[in-house]
Amino acid sequence: MISSYWQSNSSYTPRLTLKELDERTLIPAKGGTLQIELIAAARANALLVYPLEPTFDALFMELKENHPVIVLVNRGFSWHELWHYAPVTGYDAKRQTILTHFGDKPNEAVSISTFESIWHRSGNWGVVLLPPSELPASASPQKYLRAAYDLEKTGMVDEAIIAYKSALSRWEQDIPILFALGNAYYSTNQISNAEERYREILLIDKTHPLTLNNLADLLCRTNRAEEALKVLDGAVTTDTKIKSIIDATRQEIIEGCIFH
Repeated sequence: MISSYWQSNSSYTPRLTLKELDERTLIPAKGGTLQIELIAAARANALLVYPLEPTFDALFMELKENHPVIVLVNRGFSWHELWHYAPVTGYDAKRQTILTHFGDKPNEAVSISTFESIWHRSGNWGVVLLPPSELPASASPQKYLRAAYDLEKTGMVDEAIIAYKSALSRWEQDIPILFALGNAYYSTNQISNAEERYREILLIDKTHPLTLNNLADLLCRTNRAEEALKVLDGAVTTDTKIKSIIDATRQEIIEGCIFH
């Protein structure tokens, strides 16, 4: 349902057919879908999975922006649980109702008080599934970065790049997001774009050690070894793990760029 919604309301193109989605998410032995399968299938379908804060404020923020939310609810009893994923598609503040798909009827109007009770006893779990070009209304930069990076780790690097760029439209000078974008560009051999992002970070923080390290590595691999070593000289840190990365990069530059 969510992929169909975004296909109709944006330029999003799904990667999986409905049959493929069912095959990835339905677990017969469990009688349904587990959260991990739902999340994995959404990412395979090129959707960013953003965990919703377990509050009504976060839920309403998304619905105001016409972002459907998937919630997990138990519509059974303590002695006979009946777990169900329900898309929440909107709300009517005047009538105090939530539009959801609890049963066979889509966009069913359920009173907010009833929904609140069911969702609360079910643990207030929810996710927003979005095309990479869309930003969750309730997003924080750190949590969004994790969601975008999780998408990248599945192999959806181009989609992750779109997500990072979308994030920068809201958080222009967020160094972790800029760094992730630079690394994604570098990993896909978009050298000039990667260099631009690294240098953009250094305009904000000229001592950022990992950016200096990665820029030096890029310069080395584009036959600018002397400049690479000068850049790396500015990478000073007390973090032993980062220092070992910098030392390894320096050694690679000396062996691979100068003498070879």
